[in-house]
Amino acid sequence: MAGDGLCCSGSRRFLPRAVGTDRGQGSPCQPRCRQSRARSSGGEAAAGQVLEGPQAMQLPALLLLLLPALLPPAGTSDPGHPCPVEMNKVKDLLEVNCTGQALSAVPPDLPADTGILLLSANRLVSVSTASFLPLPQLQDLDLSDTGLVALHPGPALPALRELILSRNALEALPALQGLPGLTRLALAHNRVAALAPGAFRAVPRLQDLDLRGNRLRTLPAAAFAGLRALKDLDISDNALEELPKELLQDLQGLETLWLSGNRLRSLPSGFFPEGQVFMYVFLTENPWHCDCGLHYLRGWIRRNEGSVYQPERGLEKTKVEVAPERVLCHSPPEHQGKPVIHFKPNCGNVGDGEEEEEDDYGDGDEAVEEAAKAAVPPPHP
Repeated sequence: MAGDGLCCSGSRRFLPRAVGTDRGQGSPCQPRCRQSRARSSGGEAAAGQVLEGPQAMQLPALLLLLLPALLPPAGTSDPGHPCPVEMNKVKDLLEVNCTGQALSAVPPDLPADTGILLLSANRLVSVSTASFLPLPQLQDLDLSDTGLVALHPGPALPALRELILSRNALEALPALQGLPGLTRLALAHNRVAALAPGAFRAVPRLQDLDLRGNRLRTLPAAAFAGLRALKDLDISDNALEELPKELLQDLQGLETLWLSGNRLRSLPSGFFPEGQVFMYVFLTENPWHCDCGLHYLRGWIRRNEGSVYQPERGLEKTKVEVAPERVLCHSPPEHQGKPVIHFKPNCGNVGDGEEEEEDDYGDGDEAVEEAAKAAVPPPHP
């Protein structure tokens, strides 16, 4: 480095000497460092030579450019890993945010008291739960959007409450043994094509299960057996063509059911457990076939109009509205686009326990019928 300078004892800062500084005068700090030999464009300068002109002006600017590289990243408690650490004020847990760091493995030496670990938008591909054994207080783990194809079971993580695996490449449900405290599991937008009976028995405390946007075509009657604490079940945007009558029989605490965006043409009689109150049910964007086979669903909608909702597509799923008349017939042609709730079947002795009303959908909301033309279910992979 060209130029002469002063090294302040204690601070270890290199201070360029100003042009015209007299060696006989006092310096900003004592003692002075040994004069360094500097090379100039014209040859080797003697120790103590004072630079003048543009060369003297370049040193402060250069130091300012280098200073950010010498400082640790802001908001990082450990310069050994690139993940900011802060206290989550809502959950009162230590949150480590490793989102979008191009990581190919779980970083070592994370704080032992980590309660929330965000690893989304990385390149993890394959992860073992053993990677999180050094984090005994870990409650929330986000592994979404990492290209994950496998989550290998390892030692138990009894403290884990939320596991987010959405937007990955999982083709099967990961083994859930060792996660007895899990209350939320998100597997949305993966490639899961089948569920085994009792697939979730290892997580009996589960309250929120998100399976939307997978490749499910059928479900066994006992797919959700044992989930008595489940409150929110989302199986929307799959390729489901039919559902077994017993699917919900164990889900005594279920309040919200997402069935929209599938290929359902009808629901079996007795599908909704008798006497169970649902707060939100989503039935839109299915190709409902309005004949006598839909008599049960029509009657259920009539008795539960205030519970039938429609999500606004393209927005977060919490943006919903009560819309029983948006559940539309897709076939046969003479009923296409008509609200199921107003469909009047001619089925002889088949009844739903209430008197038939006049078919008034012909005089209903014209906007509903216009929207019905676009009610074909979205394509599935």
